[in-house]
Amino acid sequence: MLKDCICGQCKRLLARVGEYTELQIKCSRCGTLNQVKAASLERSPLSDMKAQSCAPNHSTQ
Repeated sequence: MLKDCICGQCKRLLARVGEYTELQIKCSRCGTLNQVKAASLERSPLSDMKAQSCAPNHSTQ
């Protein structure tokens, strides 16, 4: 899902962005440097599977 990224100073639409962790974009109208960081990272099912397969095996035989 895309979200609108608008300038904090002049409210101009700068971009529509999907998934990101951090974004910096300079407004071409007023020159303000806008910075947005993701509030939290959602883990994909694939990354969860990789984390489980990389976990050390502590079973004793």
